[in-house]
Amino acid sequence: MPPTDGGRIVAIDAHPDTFTLALFTGQTPHDARKLGSSHHDSLQSLLQWARAELNPKDLVLLEAGSNSFEVCHRLGKLGLRACVLESAHVGKHSKTYADNDKMAAARMALVYLAGNAPCVWVPDEKSRERRDLLHLYNKSVAAHTAATNALKGLLTTYGIRLGKHNPDAKSTPGWIRKQRDWSPLQTRLLDEHFAAIEQTRTRRKSLYQLICAEMTGDPVMMSCMKVLGIGIVNAFALLAVIGDIRRFHPPERLVAYIGLNPGQRQSGKNKNIRLGIGKRGRGDLRSLLIQGAQSVMNKCRDSALGKWGWRLFARKGQRNIAVAGVARKLVVQVWHTLQGHPATEAETNRSFRLKLHKLALTLGKDLRRENEPLRHAGRRHHAPARTLPHPRARSPRPATPGSQDMIERTQAPQQRGSAPEPPAARRRGDRGELHLPCLRQEH
Repeated sequence: MPPTDGGRIVAIDAHPDTFTLALFTGQTPHDARKLGSSHHDSLQSLLQWARAELNPKDLVLLEAGSNSFEVCHRLGKLGLRACVLESAHVGKHSKTYADNDKMAAARMALVYLAGNAPCVWVPDEKSRERRDLLHLYNKSVAAHTAATNALKGLLTTYGIRLGKHNPDAKSTPGWIRKQRDWSPLQTRLLDEHFAAIEQTRTRRKSLYQLICAEMTGDPVMMSCMKVLGIGIVNAFALLAVIGDIRRFHPPERLVAYIGLNPGQRQSGKNKNIRLGIGKRGRGDLRSLLIQGAQSVMNKCRDSALGKWGWRLFARKGQRNIAVAGVARKLVVQVWHTLQGHPATEAETNRSFRLKLHKLALTLGKDLRRENEPLRHAGRRHHAPARTLPHPRARSPRPATPGSQDMIERTQAPQQRGSAPEPPAARRRGDRGELHLPCLRQEH
């Protein structure tokens, strides 16, 4: 985003409570001239100054930080141009002997004019909401794991191992109390551990339900679940972090953004070091995709991708290399799916139906009914909602899988004309079918 002729460069060193800016004019670092600087103690004060002093020809620069995206959105509503610079590149040019907010703002403008700091993608409002939900869900998972490990560590000091007992099960606290004679203080400590596990589990379940509710309103997320090894959380996390898929072309850029591309150090004829995937890129997405690749290696050995992974394991001799290779292929499959191309490594009919059933059961009957009018408000014509038989209600499987879409193959048997509704489903009434509003088809 180069500055236009006659426009100024406005570099803002943004903090949660203070904003220091520097004004420059020029097109290169050599002809850049500082016009002045100012300081603001609140975001409202900065926006009032920008509304009065800046014009659409000016370019506002921000360093990526906690509130940089919000400031960028606020400035955009005022009709101003703003971009966010990569903080890692801007920080490389900081001076060690002297540094303050005014120097940081001026340095940001010079680094931008020299072309040493790329602009990052500013997510839209929907992507920011999804990223906040994903961040909070990851925090809840970590808190639940920490609470469970704390209980296991306490029991280990007394020689008690849970074994096959699930810490989240209702019968586990009673079983633990019977293992030895606990003092009143020890009993109180155990109650605190049980309460912490229950609290974090409830919070994790509530956030997971919100993720499932978001899934029902986005057909693109549902299409990502057709890819082998991509579940509910993986599909939501990919769409939340990637945002606009058009900024990644070709798919190797998306692989590098997540950090699944192997590193290399080469110089001359004698130095050629091949590195692993390391800790570059988005660690949250990388860990989820590694889990999906592990699932493909363990549970989908007969698939083409699973067979490829095991052949790579046999050739390299290290399972981690094979898992990382499978994860890279999953990313490429997701890229093609988001581009509108059919997935070559797709889930089977039965596996995709299990994903849909898990999604519907997590939402619950009440949420499925509440989301139905909201997800389709404003649509003039649409077909009746398709229904999926309850997992406990037996339904005949299709004779042979055709070339039609997976969602089409998971509709109820009575709609396919193959068989009437099973008696078990009729006895259960509302439990016999799972309504998924996102599976509607428009005319």
